[in-house]
Amino acid sequence: MRRLTIKVKEGEGEEIKRIAKEKNGKNLMIQSLEDGGELVTVNLNNKMVSSFIEAMSKYEEAEINLIPRGIIALYPPQGQAPDQVADVSFRSPIEIFLGGVQSVGSKKGLIIYSLAGSVLVWIGLYTGTSYLLVAAMLVSPFAGPAMNAALGAASGKMGLLKQSLLRYFMAIGTAVIVTFLLSFFVDQQHATPMMVSVSQVSRLSILLPIVAGIAGGLNIISSERDSLVSGAAVGMLVAASLAPPTGLIGMALNFGNWQLIRSGIFLLIIQLAGIQLSAALVFRFMGNVSIKGVRFASGKAYVFYLSMAVSVLVIGGLLYWQFSSPPGLQKASLNTLITEVMHTTLEEMEDVETIEISARFTRGTLPDLNPVICELYLYNRSNTLSDEEVKQQVSALLYKRIKEQNWNADPMFNITVLDYQGNPSNLP
Repeated sequence: MRRLTIKVKEGEGEEIKRIAKEKNGKNLMIQSLEDGGELVTVNLNNKMVSSFIEAMSKYEEAEINLIPRGIIALYPPQGQAPDQVADVSFRSPIEIFLGGVQSVGSKKGLIIYSLAGSVLVWIGLYTGTSYLLVAAMLVSPFAGPAMNAALGAASGKMGLLKQSLLRYFMAIGTAVIVTFLLSFFVDQQHATPMMVSVSQVSRLSILLPIVAGIAGGLNIISSERDSLVSGAAVGMLVAASLAPPTGLIGMALNFGNWQLIRSGIFLLIIQLAGIQLSAALVFRFMGNVSIKGVRFASGKAYVFYLSMAVSVLVIGGLLYWQFSSPPGLQKASLNTLITEVMHTTLEEMEDVETIEISARFTRGTLPDLNPVICELYLYNRSNTLSDEEVKQQVSALLYKRIKEQNWNADPMFNITVLDYQGNPSNLP
């Protein structure tokens, strides 16, 4: 529940109390003020707050205080107390909207947090320290602007949408510049293994921003006791899809690796579009944030539809780009798929026992060649075939099966055949 206090002129308190009763308000109270006015205290279910304020619209001089914090209102009969305190309905649309506007924060704070996050991202990517990337996700201020942009779209507020997008790209620009300068000062000339790992995009990359947008939107519209996941955790989920690519772009710009830059830009744009789409739909249809909400009168209906159309078109265009030119923006998934093809193929060979298999694309491509390193550890059960003959048969069959998939991948094999003692038989 939410507590509101409304200051009105003398004699208007009873009318406000009556409106509150119609909205199932509890523990209502009227106090006379020294200046001649009246102060009405109302406790309402979350979902009734917006309609209550709307019902008071004719009292233009009313002064309303909304405490954005859950309260427990107890009232007779005592036997219903457990039901009374179990109010976990979503926040009211007006609280969702105003809370988002209030959380915009200063540009100075945005820049400082962006600086801190980008330094952590750079160190994590440069040294291969994964926990520093996690720390950067916690510090990087990407979640707020992303959620506010979706909120602006849902409420039809073009001004809020533009302001949030500006802050979003301001944070990203800061991170790109900082990581570029740090790589420049240390004279970095090549990509690190962590950078290569971050740059390899999955076929399912669209799912991360969709989930992040849903989780972020749900966290904002949920009441405190109904939010099972902390806001920091949800913010980290949003930043997880944004912080590493920004560092990747800045660092790759320093030594001109356009394949890494392309991957980073792809990830940033698809994350923004996916979060914008899913979060705005959550605000609109679960949080009931729309131009019809209280104090949203200046919102424009076309803003929501335009935002959704642009998001869908951007996502569609990026997915077409991703799937039209393998393996460039599919390497993370193709690593798994190629490994699966090798496992399935080797199961058909009776004389070969699979010990361990892995596949990974190299950090870049060569002219007319997309190398994928296939590393295999096998056991030769044949009494007639030598280890070298097994290697030749395996590599020839796997090469054929992988090329049949039309993934535009060029497998290169490193095959080790183990003997009974588990020692490589091909060692000198």
